[in-house]
Amino acid sequence: MASLSQSEVDTYRDQGYLVLRQCINPKDLSSARVLIEELVNRHARKLYQAGMISSLYERESFERRMVVINEEAGFKTRNWDVTEVSDSPDLYPLILHPVILDSVELLLGSEIAWTGSYAARPKIPQHELTAFPWHQDSQYYGVPTKHLHIVSVWIPLVDADERNGCLYIIPGSHKWGILKGERAADNNIRTFEDVEKKGEPVALPMKQGDILFFTNLTFHTSKLNSTDKVRWSVDLRYVVPPESQTLTAQEREGYDTLNDHYKMSTITVRSRQQDKIASMQQLKAYVTRRIELLAESRSRQSIVAREPCC
Repeated sequence: MASLSQSEVDTYRDQGYLVLRQCINPKDLSSARVLIEELVNRHARKLYQAGMISSLYERESFERRMVVINEEAGFKTRNWDVTEVSDSPDLYPLILHPVILDSVELLLGSEIAWTGSYAARPKIPQHELTAFPWHQDSQYYGVPTKHLHIVSVWIPLVDADERNGCLYIIPGSHKWGILKGERAADNNIRTFEDVEKKGEPVALPMKQGDILFFTNLTFHTSKLNSTDKVRWSVDLRYVVPPESQTLTAQEREGYDTLNDHYKMSTITVRSRQQDKIASMQQLKAYVTRRIELLAESRSRQSIVAREPCC
């Protein structure tokens, strides 16, 4: 793929988001699908061993298997951190995919760090739990991160439309600053203002091969999946490495808040200085540490890096 055009970069800066159509080969998404299939396998085996389901449903399709498993078990899955499958070589192709990093480079600059987030989104049919209210990602990270530019990368693994829960964006909402909200009982942020009165929402139907980029201050949401299949997606997040720049006091507080959210610092995945880029060994060690933190949080019945997005 060619680099983003100046017009596309300008659109992102003005509107707070950019959809690239058919910019990635659907075959390149197979690594994410493999990871999800392994998580579904683990999910199914756990429920089967507990006597909650009568079959592993291994012959069901990628889009239907989770539906039939959850229907029998009465289980509602919200999202998974795909880095739980830390021993899989299929974890890394999307994180380091040249189309993604080439695009993010034109939005952030030549120095790029991954935040450690790699979430899989199973938007389950008819489950309100997997619908997200209007929010800005920085409302989850913490208010000081409004001083940072964090790029969210949202990638559908199946075609997404208004019926199965595509994303909605309010163009230009990243210019509003961060709006006040509070965490509700379902752990979602509820924004106090009626954002649909401040801006006009736009639906973003997307197909496999499309990628959405948006900022940490761009308002977005997703609605109920009214089909009988799971709408699968994954999302990643990138930021400029703090050590590659001279930080203001506000930016330093923003990075501290982001690191506190994830309970670890970011890791550099692209740089003009080759020695600054994490090796595969370092990346694997980084992911392994994230898994340890997730396990510790579960043992304490607490939450590490409650991830926004849809």
